[in-house]
Amino acid sequence: MQTKKRRAVFWVITLSLALLTTVISLVHNTDSKFVATYKIGEQGPAGGFIFYIDESSKFEDFDYLESAPFACEGQEKLWALTPEDLSSAIKVVSSWENDSIGLGQESTDAMLNVSENFYDVLTASGFTYALECGGKSDWFVPSKSELDLMYQNLALNEIGEFTDGYYWSSSSYLAGRAWNMPFSEGNSFDGNKDGNFAVRPIRAF
Repeated sequence: MQTKKRRAVFWVITLSLALLTTVISLVHNTDSKFVATYKIGEQGPAGGFIFYIDESSKFEDFDYLESAPFACEGQEKLWALTPEDLSSAIKVVSSWENDSIGLGQESTDAMLNVSENFYDVLTASGFTYALECGGKSDWFVPSKSELDLMYQNLALNEIGEFTDGYYWSSSSYLAGRAWNMPFSEGNSFDGNKDGNFAVRPIRAF
């Protein structure tokens, strides 16, 4: 008799623990599920436009990427100023490639760390660093992949008043060359870092 009671108690405890584990798992999954506040193409908190949503929670530091509005776009900016800066092959040490989504800020910081010349507002990095737009000052130059997303999710849908000209990315290609994209066609090219191209700043939040 005692043996049967012990077995019954054992199974009650076992089933209770299994049920508790299931409940905890369900609560955890519910809490961790990402619920988007913004949609692609919608206006962001800085008056720009959302062009990326981290629905899979890949990044710990941000959920969205927002492009600046046209009024905050930089025109005729250089990637680098001096011959020494032009020859700098800036590579970001990261688990991702330096042209990937999520690397624009890090690539821009790498540019600024090369020399004080990259803080000059004549450069893409200096312009975004000094920019205050929509009450925000955390702007940076998009990476190659981020620039491509802006083209795909905004420009092709006629959102953001992009021109048909060339736009800089923060992704270095080789010494003297960096990635850029003409928004007239949407294909990335490696161009000379002393080219005068536009820069559309972005921010992550």
